[in-house]
Amino acid sequence: MCTNIGATGITVGERSGVYIGSVSDDPYDIRTRVIVRRPTGSYGYVGTDLMTLRASSSAASYSASVCGAPTRGLNEKGLAFTWALVYEKTENTAPTGALKSHELWDAVMRKCATVDEALELLADMPRDIGGAALVADRTGLLARVEIGRRKTEVTDRLSWQDGGALINVNCWTAMQASDGDPACSLAVPTAPNASRYERAQTRLREIGARIDFDAMRKILSDHGHKERFAGENTMLRGHGFSICNHGSLHKPSFDSNDPAWGSVSAEIIAPVDGIFWYAYGWPCGEDPEYGDQLLQEHSWGTFLGFPVAILPEGAYTTLTGELTSLAVRHVDSLAISGVVRQLNWAAHQGAG
Repeated sequence: MCTNIGATGITVGERSGVYIGSVSDDPYDIRTRVIVRRPTGSYGYVGTDLMTLRASSSAASYSASVCGAPTRGLNEKGLAFTWALVYEKTENTAPTGALKSHELWDAVMRKCATVDEALELLADMPRDIGGAALVADRTGLLARVEIGRRKTEVTDRLSWQDGGALINVNCWTAMQASDGDPACSLAVPTAPNASRYERAQTRLREIGARIDFDAMRKILSDHGHKERFAGENTMLRGHGFSICNHGSLHKPSFDSNDPAWGSVSAEIIAPVDGIFWYAYGWPCGEDPEYGDQLLQEHSWGTFLGFPVAILPEGAYTTLTGELTSLAVRHVDSLAISGVVRQLNWAAHQGAG
């Protein structure tokens, strides 16, 4: 469960830029970590790996369908992606040999250098995934594609010359009527898609044409509709209604049988600069209010930048928000954006 924002045509000094940003919303016992992969004979990439904290976790069918790496990514050619899960109609079954989401995106990162190459490969591969994705490259091209088990549809293509912004939440627009689960549509007020989509639109209108890194960070930290109780969510109980998702069932501790869902990380990908920016936990950096918001006291409250061109293969963060020993060895290569509220990312010795 996620909110994705993409923007292109932004003036950054004397150049144009393109950014794609996301919050990764999951049960709080399913977390992300930053990894770099450099497969032989393929493009290397940096991205997130989604993993369960324990062998037995909440939302087992969900984790089985989406866990793995990458869930967001940037490769050495400047191709970047992020995506949001979409529930399809139950009759849309996967074909034989279909790829899970992380297998699909791993192939895209390893094999594709441009948006056009990625869109072609996504359409050609057998898919066990329902999702809405944003794909961008260092030429400034930004596309939104709806991906289903039966078909894919490219809904938008923007260039630097066009300029503009795109939004994803956990439902389709073009394919929703024909292939999407009706309970998840933007027309359902008790599902969180309308509230997050509306807030993203509002923030984009407020910001106007110049959407830089800081503006993207502020959108991903937006708390509009945070006050709504996650237990009223009819699409997914326990999942909150805001972009920076503080989902809670107001319980004293995390309950894997009735989990709270929220933003376990946030990502801003800059293909022109070749940097994958990552924030553990809530991007706003606030403290948790309830006991079921597991590990959110470790939220960084800032983004670290991981440059794909110079980092060796391995894991750079842990599932509990620490830097690994590999990251510490390369800390001078990382970038920090914004004010660090608290340094929760001490080195995790022996990792990496």
